Amino acid sequence: ASTFAQEKASVEKSIFNIQTGFVGLWVNNELKLSDQIALHSEIGMEPSWFVGNGTQWHPNFRLEPRFYYNLNKRSEKGLNISKNTGNFFAIAFNYRPETVLFPNNKNLGAIESFSIVPKWGIRRNLGKSFNYEAGAGLGFRHETNYGNYGEIDLHFRIGYSF
Repeated sequence: ASTFAQEKASVEKSIFNIQTGFVGLWVNNELKLSDQIALHSEIGMEPSWFVGNGTQWHPNFRLEPRFYYNLNKRSEKGLNISKNTGNFFAIAFNYRPETVLFPNNKNLGAIESFSIVPKWGIRRNLGKSFNYEAGAGLGFRHETNYGNYGEIDLHFRIGYSF
């Protein structure tokens, strides 16, 4: 038996990432709040599709507290937990301003929206600095001029950590 106490598994103090998915580009940071909780803050560029009318790109700002619930279990099994590699529960708070970047139909108006989406996800490393994330959630969206809707958040991203 070792005389040294095993170090407790923990999220990283701060990680910067750039990620891309099927559509979009995001820059984010995860800041340690506790051993298992990180605050994921992000700015990204995402599309909105209007069937028959075109596509517009808009910025998205996200704050997402993440609870990495299996870091100790992964560490005990000898699995990698660096750069917050693990499974997480989160609540995503999104703000999409009434700003359009790269519209292909100038007649489409921008739609300001806010959303809150509880979600589950995984983050895994691909080598030393590359990673991927996948997640899913169902929540609430408010569009300022149009009302309230359900929102589905599905993501699969590949990224690079600094």
